[in-house]
Amino acid sequence: MKLITTILLSLFALQVQAQRFVADDAAFASLNAKRIKTNHTGMKILGAWGAANIVGGVTGALVATDKEWQSFHTMNALWGAVNLGIAGMGYLGARKEAKESMACGTMLNRYESGKRLFLINAGLDVIYIGSGMALTSYADELDNPTRWRGYGKSIMMQGVFLVIFDGTMFALHQHQNKNWYKLLEGVCVTGNGVGVNYKF
Repeated sequence: MKLITTILLSLFALQVQAQRFVADDAAFASLNAKRIKTNHTGMKILGAWGAANIVGGVTGALVATDKEWQSFHTMNALWGAVNLGIAGMGYLGARKEAKESMACGTMLNRYESGKRLFLINAGLDVIYIGSGMALTSYADELDNPTRWRGYGKSIMMQGVFLVIFDGTMFALHQHQNKNWYKLLEGVCVTGNGVGVNYKF
């Protein structure tokens, strides 16, 4: 009788843990969907910025009579093309991710790697700003100073936008950090995936 009771209690505990795992799995999927949606929206914003810089840059370079402003608009158009390309790849990647079926461990890894990428990019953006400032400040010591001054102003502007963009994207993902790791209570993350810790 004692053995039967122990077996029944164990089966009941197993069922409770299994139900919790299903609930946690759904919660992970919900957080992952929010992560993808955030990236999707971010890539739209980056793409719009890139497209605006292409249109504005090309138009400005054609109509500007001042060499410095011609260089400024030309560099903006080049940055716009790069940003639009990055946004396009990111947008398609987010759409592809939305259709994928992922294990919880994969979702968590992509969440963490995405945060790191935006943080690293924000650091690079600061370097862009500094480089633009240096070009502007020392343009008179270079050949064709008006060109380098225009390039420097453009690089500064692009860096300021990008550091705001990448910083905001990092902050939006970081805001969900406690929700991701709260789900890990009672869940075991291993190199092979995610499993439930059963305790009897």
